[in-house]
Amino acid sequence: MTMKKFAMGAAAFVCAATPAFAQTAVSQPSTSETRPATTTTNGDTGLWFVPTAEILPARKWSLSAYRINFDYEQGFTDVSRWPVTVGFGVVDRLELFGAFTAVTRIDRDLRPLFSPLLPTSGGVVNEYPFVNDGWSGNQVGDLWVGGKLNLTSQFRRHAAAFAVRGMAKLPTASDDDGAGTGKADFAFDALLSKEFNHRVELSGFGGMIIRGDNDTYDLLNGIRWGIGAGLPTRRNLRLTAELHGEQYLGDSVDFKGAQIQPAAGSLLVPINSEQDGPINASLGLTWQGRNGVFAGAGINYHLRLDGRSDAGRFEDETGDAVGFEFRLGYHPGVRVYVAPTAPASQPVAAPEARNRPPTVRARCEPCTVEIGKTSTVTADATDPDGDALTYRWNTPAGTLSNPADRQSPWTAPMQEGPVPVTVEVRDSKGATATDAVTIQVIRPAIRELVFEDVHFDFDRYSLRPEATRALDEAITALQENAQLRLELEGHTCNIGTAEYNLALGERRATAVRDYLASRGIGVDRLRVVSYGEERPKHDNAREETRRLNRRAALVVRVQR
Repeated sequence: MTMKKFAMGAAAFVCAATPAFAQTAVSQPSTSETRPATTTTNGDTGLWFVPTAEILPARKWSLSAYRINFDYEQGFTDVSRWPVTVGFGVVDRLELFGAFTAVTRIDRDLRPLFSPLLPTSGGVVNEYPFVNDGWSGNQVGDLWVGGKLNLTSQFRRHAAAFAVRGMAKLPTASDDDGAGTGKADFAFDALLSKEFNHRVELSGFGGMIIRGDNDTYDLLNGIRWGIGAGLPTRRNLRLTAELHGEQYLGDSVDFKGAQIQPAAGSLLVPINSEQDGPINASLGLTWQGRNGVFAGAGINYHLRLDGRSDAGRFEDETGDAVGFEFRLGYHPGVRVYVAPTAPASQPVAAPEARNRPPTVRARCEPCTVEIGKTSTVTADATDPDGDALTYRWNTPAGTLSNPADRQSPWTAPMQEGPVPVTVEVRDSKGATATDAVTIQVIRPAIRELVFEDVHFDFDRYSLRPEATRALDEAITALQENAQLRLELEGHTCNIGTAEYNLALGERRATAVRDYLASRGIGVDRLRVVSYGEERPKHDNAREETRRLNRRAALVVRVQR
C-alpha cells in the first residue's frame, strides 16, 4: 500500500509541475543543435533502463542492440534477452519506438523444477510462468511497441522535460517453451528529466503495467518506477547509474489450471507462487562518438534476491543476483536550446572629442639581478580613447633587446648599482605618458669553499694515497675560479721540540704545494705557512685525537 500511495503522489506531483514548467517557455526555438543521448532497452530515448523525457528530433531515427540479464528468486531463475530496438522522431513532440527480443534464454536451476513446499522459490516467475524445463535454449521473445509524447523540454527553455509514454507488448514469444505468456501487456508511464549545468542528467519515471491473464495463471499487475543519472552528459565516455523496479499489486501468482505433472520434475506447480517485486541497481559505462554511434557495458544487481540457503536445503551460489549488460547502437542526440544571435546594432556617429593622453605603468621581473644577467621590463598601458599606442624604452646602462616593444629583455652592465629604465608611450594623436623602474645590479653571491685537511703519518711529510682525493677537489675549484688563492698551513702534534715541529709543519705544507703545482696550479696562487704544534685542532692528550693534528689545512684567503 505504501508503494501505491508513493506512485499516486509522484504522478500528482508531475501533473501539477507540468503547467509550471510550461509557463517558463518562450517562443519556439529553431535550431538543429543536439547533445549526446542513447536509447533504453525498450528503444526510446533514455539512459539504459530508465527513459528520459527528451525525444528524438523530428525525422531522426535511432537503432540499438542489447544483451540484458535479470535474476528471479522463484526457481533460482536467470533470464537473458537480446532485444533489437528502433526509434523514430515523428514530429517535434512525438517519438515512436519498438524493441523485438530476438533471443530469450531462461535457466531455471531448481530441482525438481517446482515445489509446493517452497512458496518463495518453488513456484513460477510472474513474467515467465510457463517455463517447463531447466534450460530453454534460444527462443524468440516478445515485441514491444510504444510512443512517447514530450510535453515540456529544456530545448524549449522549460525548467525540465516532461513526457508520457505508452507501450504495448505483442506476444510473439511462445508460451510452450516458456519465453512468453502468450498474452498482450500494456504499460503507461510519466517521465521527468533534467540536464544540470551541461554535466549531469537526472531522470525518473513511474507508471503502471497491466499483464494479460491466461487460462492457467492469474498474473500480477504492477507499478513500475525508476530513477537514474548520466554523467558527464556532453563527453564521449559516460557513466550511468540507475535504480529501477516494480511493486506488484498482489502477493502471489495464482495457478488456476489443471494440475499436470511437469516433464522435468516430480512435484506439482504450487497453487500460489509468492512474488516480491524486483528492485535492480544498474551501473554502466558507455562510449559514444561524435557521429552518434555508441557501445557500452554494465552490471545489474537484484537488491531483493535472497540467497538460495534461505530456501532451506540449497547452497548459495556466487553471482545469483548479478547480471552483465552490453549494448551497441546509434542515436543522433536530443535537441538543446541555443540563444539566437543578437542583431547587429547600427553605428552611431560620435561627436569629435578632445584627445586624452594614455596612462602607463612600468614594471620589472626581477628587479634585482646579478651583473651580466637579464631582467624583463614591461609597460602596462591603456588609452581612454582606444587609440593605438607605440613604445620607446631608454636606459643609461645595460642593453635593451627590443626598445620599441611593449615588453623587452634588459641585460645588466658589468658594474654594480641601481639602473633606471624609462618607457615613453605615445598614442596615434601625439599624446604621451612615461614611467620608470629602477633595477638593482649586484655581484654574484660568494660561494663558501671549505676543503678537507690533509693528514700525515707520525714524523712524516709525504702525502698518503687518500690525500689526493681532497687535493683533487681543491684543484677543481682553483681551475674554475682564477681569482681563488689558498694559504697552505702546516701543523704537527706536540711530540718533539717546537723548532723541529715548526720545520716539520713547513715541509708538510710544502708537500701539498708541490702536488698542486704538479697538477698545473701556479705557485703564485699558493702561500705556505707553518704553525708547528702551536694551533692544535684536536686534543693532544690522547693518541686517538693527537694523530689528527698531523695535518695540512687549505685555507681560502682570496676569493672573488
